[in-house]
Amino acid sequence: MITILAFIFVIGILVFFHELGHFMLAKRSNIRVEKFSLGFGPKLISFVRGETEYLVSALPLGGYVKMYGDGTETHLIVERVWNPKSLLVSGDRITGIKGMDLKNYTNWEKLLYALERDPVQEKEFEVERDGKVYTIPFNHTELREIEAYYEKDYQRGFSAKSITDRFLVIIAGPAMNFIIPFFFMPLVFMFGISVSSYLENPPDITYVKKDSPAQLSGFAAGDRILSINGKDVNNWKDVNIAVHSNPDSVLEFKVKTADKIRTLTLFAEAGPDGTVETGFARPIAATIAEVSEGLPAWSAGIRSGDKIKAIDGVEVTDWNHMSDIITESKGRELDFTVRRGEKEVSFRLAPQMDEIMGRYIVGITPATDKILKKYGFFESIVKGISEAARMTIDITVLFFGFLFKLITGKIALATAGKTVAGPLLIAKVSGDIAQSGISNLLQFTSLISINLALINLLPIPMLDGGHLLYLGIEKIRRKPLSVKTLEITQRIGFSFLILIMAAAVYNDILRMREDIFSQFSRILDLFR
Repeated sequence: MITILAFIFVIGILVFFHELGHFMLAKRSNIRVEKFSLGFGPKLISFVRGETEYLVSALPLGGYVKMYGDGTETHLIVERVWNPKSLLVSGDRITGIKGMDLKNYTNWEKLLYALERDPVQEKEFEVERDGKVYTIPFNHTELREIEAYYEKDYQRGFSAKSITDRFLVIIAGPAMNFIIPFFFMPLVFMFGISVSSYLENPPDITYVKKDSPAQLSGFAAGDRILSINGKDVNNWKDVNIAVHSNPDSVLEFKVKTADKIRTLTLFAEAGPDGTVETGFARPIAATIAEVSEGLPAWSAGIRSGDKIKAIDGVEVTDWNHMSDIITESKGRELDFTVRRGEKEVSFRLAPQMDEIMGRYIVGITPATDKILKKYGFFESIVKGISEAARMTIDITVLFFGFLFKLITGKIALATAGKTVAGPLLIAKVSGDIAQSGISNLLQFTSLISINLALINLLPIPMLDGGHLLYLGIEKIRRKPLSVKTLEITQRIGFSFLILIMAAAVYNDILRMREDIFSQFSRILDLFR
């Protein structure tokens, strides 16, 4: 239940404020807004205020603001009806008139003139209202009692507004997503948030995995990382960002061992989930934070808080050393010596192969030292706004840097596909993070909000960036693209987005079999 509620909270916040941005700027520009919807598909609840219908729809994977004048140019919009007995109402969209082709008339006055002189006095109008199409009989004597416009001529329509007004309406959605962190991050610092203490420590390598890319590249325990690809790194947070933002790429490291500085190259290979495993590591105590039910460690009796001292009589130096012993066991039974409180307890268990991760596991996760960041009201505001700005800049640089590497071929398309996440993953992570505290959930929402804003700005038809591209072309051509061109490009854009969504759901299903929360905790740590 908490997963569903957390997912609704995250998606609801992101969609509501995004669409609210479009809505407010549309109203400011005197554009007539037909609908403001949270979700797609069949409506669950709705109400009408003024000329706009507000609704919540069945599929909570987005939303929309439906404005007049952004559809087919040959449709007619009924602006005002003076006769209270008329079957037409303000806001109706006339999509057709039986026996007549609306395309043959350039404006309402010419169509009205033709209707009044038609020998057939009774006409049937096809009218779109609330998503449904009605057939309404109409007498020519009533036509002078309505005010109507072709959609392309409708002054309160989106397409009739200046390029500047339309630009502001479109950009307002992503802008609101950029603003969300500036409200949420002060709350995060006010409520208090725990962060991994190691992130602020100097990047000293204490362990190198056998036969890993790091060992093959010449890394050794005792090295301190000075720079990656020519950029100085001061702590493990800098290292994590540099490594994970360059999957399947060759990285150049400068490392210092004692008084000697060396230059090493390493291929940062991306795993099935898109994350990079280098093989070098920071010190991690072999203390257990969580034990997964149903896996070997749980079945043997090992529990949270236990500290692993030795395996098969070999002293365990840290978590990474222990992990290598488990991996190299190939599934044979191992004797674990564990300190529990003041006692030492022995357990015997056989590691289990995880097909997705491609290695043997026992079902335990490490305990990490945390620092609680909590401040007073005014200090939280200052630090929260500063952190939101830093987070926005960091994510934007990473996002467009990743795109640049993708376009230039430095990152393969297949590698990029591994990093795509979808609604299933967001739902799962939202639920897990919600259980760890409201601060983590607010920070996660801020992180997703910034990413949503950036994605929406991509020049893909159907996205806000696609609409901005249309405006740019219109500015250059001094006239808008034809309806046919818009329809074709939007179909292509829609097909592309469906393909991306399918890839995201596929990735989600694979990741659902792994420890998702621990993966995203690492990602959140990068922006704390």
